[in-house]
Amino acid sequence: MSLKTKIAGKKRKLLSFVMALVCAISACIPVSYATEEDKSLDELNQRYEELEKDIQENQEKLEDVEQDIKTNEQKLDDLNGQIDKIEEQLDLLNESIDILNGDIDDLQGNIDLTTEDINEINAQIASLEAQQAATETLMEETKELLLARIRENYMSGGSGSTLELLLTSDDISSFFARKELVTRVSENDNELIAELSEKLIKLEELKKQSEEQKAQLEAKKTELDTQMTSLNAKQNDLQSSKDAQQNKKNSATSKKNEVKYLLEDLDKDSEEYKAAIKRQEKERAALEAEIEEVIKAQGSTENDVPDEEYNNDGEMMWPVKGKTTVTAGYPSYSDGSPHWGIDICVVGATGGTRDENGKSYSYGQPYYAAQGGEVIHAYNDGNWNSGFGNYCIIDHGDGKHTLYAHSKRLLVKKGDIVQKGQQIGEIGDTGNTTGPHLHFEVRIKKADGSVSRVNPLNYVSKP
Repeated sequence: MSLKTKIAGKKRKLLSFVMALVCAISACIPVSYATEEDKSLDELNQRYEELEKDIQENQEKLEDVEQDIKTNEQKLDDLNGQIDKIEEQLDLLNESIDILNGDIDDLQGNIDLTTEDINEINAQIASLEAQQAATETLMEETKELLLARIRENYMSGGSGSTLELLLTSDDISSFFARKELVTRVSENDNELIAELSEKLIKLEELKKQSEEQKAQLEAKKTELDTQMTSLNAKQNDLQSSKDAQQNKKNSATSKKNEVKYLLEDLDKDSEEYKAAIKRQEKERAALEAEIEEVIKAQGSTENDVPDEEYNNDGEMMWPVKGKTTVTAGYPSYSDGSPHWGIDICVVGATGGTRDENGKSYSYGQPYYAAQGGEVIHAYNDGNWNSGFGNYCIIDHGDGKHTLYAHSKRLLVKKGDIVQKGQQIGEIGDTGNTTGPHLHFEVRIKKADGSVSRVNPLNYVSKP
């Protein structure tokens, strides 16, 4: 196959690739999708604003009647109404964030594909430019060779005619030999001229092709910049939504704490108290479902072998050092309501959980990983989080998982690898508590994927 045919084939292939690329990327631009998405966000925002108006009106009502409220039951009812609306707003914000996250993923995918295509086009252009340079070099070499041939023939003073060759030959053999040589030189000169003309044509084709590729590359760069601008705008929207969500969660936590303390003063036989307990049970059920789903999706099973980096020695340690007591056990509180772990408190010399001034011995005290493993779930925002406050779950690689709740703060985050005895947090009272303590659980993921809650005292012993 000739060089010209090869270059033409490459040209057709590259142009086909570029046209396909343009069509593919153009098809990925989410024009109609963006319209549906904006509509969805608008609907969510509209509902959010309606709830915000209700919350403000209810807050004004609370402030107006604050001095007139004579029972905790009435205040509890008003606060619960506020909490319902705040939690619905949180759901709306989460939906909006999910939409924005999906949009960012789509944009990032387009950007990644475009970047890959641009890199491929750049490689094609580099190849074309290399061929162009080689052609130019060959053209110059051909020119020099032809000119040298012409100069040589001119300097010899002969025209190469048959008569001249006959007169200058010593004999007939010499004559025929010289004639054959002149004929071949002439043929070579003609071939060189033809080759030079062909090279010039190919050079022009290559230059045109390079210009077309560069133009298309510039178009792709412009498109990429546009997508990046859109991505940045979406990220800004996402951050604004997250900030709004955090503010709302802070507000919800404040309201939850008010309800928590009011419950202590309510008549246990009152309808308001029973309703509040029912709400807590519903919340606890949602929390249980969330924890089970996390362990099912991310946790190890009982037949798994722990990663070496966990240094899992098969025996758990008590998660709090020093003198401690268990204030609530497994599987229920003293009132019979479910309690799937144990509550550990630090005690003083006399065995009490608070000093003479009422200060908790537990608050701010460190607690430790019962076994080495990986943190697969963690909240450390100081909010209610379905009643567990700041909490985390550690997967120990053998199907066993430990949970630590109500922390003042966590010292670990999701994805961290921790070692047995490593401090992972400080005891606190975030979430639904009556005082600072560490809520500690052990859960097992079986080989069939089911998750069971087990008595932690079967795995750890108080020193």
